[in-house]
Amino acid sequence: MANDQDLILIKLISEGDSKSFESLMLKYQKLVYGYSFKMLKDKQKAEDVTQEAWMRVIKNSQNFKQTGSVKAWILSITRNLVIDEFRQSKKWVELEDEKWDAIEDTQSDLESLFAEHERGEALKAAFEGLAENQKIILSMVLIEELNQSEVAVKLGISVGAVKASLFRARESLKKALGVK
Repeated sequence: MANDQDLILIKLISEGDSKSFESLMLKYQKLVYGYSFKMLKDKQKAEDVTQEAWMRVIKNSQNFKQTGSVKAWILSITRNLVIDEFRQSKKWVELEDEKWDAIEDTQSDLESLFAEHERGEALKAAFEGLAENQKIILSMVLIEELNQSEVAVKLGISVGAVKASLFRARESLKKALGVK
């Protein structure tokens, strides 16, 4: 039902209805800012990304495709802006494809690990300790439920690089949480 309301709001926003934009923004502004701040750890940058995300929602509302939820669409806009910020600040590191093609799929292991420690402070601290690209890729796999190929396409990197980041994230989380 909420998704239907969001779809109506997006349609009205595309027609220039500012009250609909205000409603949608009020509904998701904390999520957008929270995601931005959690990833960037910089209040000013998070505010800038949040503002730009909402500007892009307005600008691209006419192009919204009903293939997913409005919430996921807004989060993907925000995620892409966060990635752009990482790239501009040179925090994004691409891994060599050949080295990582042999790494096995670790998504199910990661999902199990997150399920066991879902609300623990230890997990939050361990997540914060990951490299920025690992946080983004892990969020895309676990929160947005994208597969490794979809993550690779959206980030413009190889599947091998995605696998490598997931593997390293898994190992870092295991180590930080004391899981063997």
